[in-house]
Amino acid sequence: MTTAVVIDVTAGFTGDVLPPVPIDDAASRILAYCTSPHSGWAVYDLAGIGARSAGLLDDVSTWSLLFANALNGRIELKQIADFDLTRRREFAHRISRIPPDQDLHHLTDDQLNAVIQACQFGFDGAWAPRITKLAALYRPQAIPVLDGYVGMAFGYQRDDLSLKVQRFGLNRQERIAAIVRAMAVYLRDHAGTLAQLRTQVSPTVPELAVAQPGNKRPLIADLRLLDMVVWTAMDDRLALGAGLPPRWLGRPLGAHIPYEAVAPVPITTPAANSADPRR
Repeated sequence: MTTAVVIDVTAGFTGDVLPPVPIDDAASRILAYCTSPHSGWAVYDLAGIGARSAGLLDDVSTWSLLFANALNGRIELKQIADFDLTRRREFAHRISRIPPDQDLHHLTDDQLNAVIQACQFGFDGAWAPRITKLAALYRPQAIPVLDGYVGMAFGYQRDDLSLKVQRFGLNRQERIAAIVRAMAVYLRDHAGTLAQLRTQVSPTVPELAVAQPGNKRPLIADLRLLDMVVWTAMDDRLALGAGLPPRWLGRPLGAHIPYEAVAPVPITTPAANSADPRR
């Protein structure tokens, strides 16, 4: 049964924005996304938890940019080569200014500005639609994934978070800032709506519960949950506009994919006195 509760993160934006998303539709899409073996749920969201726990995201390396490919970042050799030492240092500096354990909607003004500046970082071929897929792995509670669909949801063109063109009187940096601030305000003012969404989806996907055993914090931050709502709703909207059925709403659910399915597996070293089976 459809409820009157909606998720309306684009309120106040002009243009062809994503309309309010009924919470039941959001729940249906989230469950489809999080039980699909070919979405970003397992290889990006859950694998990101393992990467952070294993220390793989304690620094920024030449290959770090490749992590964006886990969310269809389409990083190529040129971007890896161009992510040079100077740029890696600058990216790491911007990430370091954001608290690792604070949600976007709980940040001070200075910390929120640091998030915006991290999202504005980039270089040719690796602007917000790609770089935030990497940055969000380092600070998943505070940095949103600003890909082309998210930009379109807020009334911009698909390339508007990469191109310098003016749109509604805003340049790229200003558009990025507007979206980040809107997400922060929405999460601050509608925490109960996100909690209700978690209540609806967590029986099927326990990793989305408000709190985890032994940990008062959810595995998946409210910000990332909102990202999923906006992205899947926009994906469905574009499909319907092309005369195709929705990709997520009403899709049959797959099997539950737990964190353990993608947890890191250590490589062990045989004991020095163990027998070599090849001898």
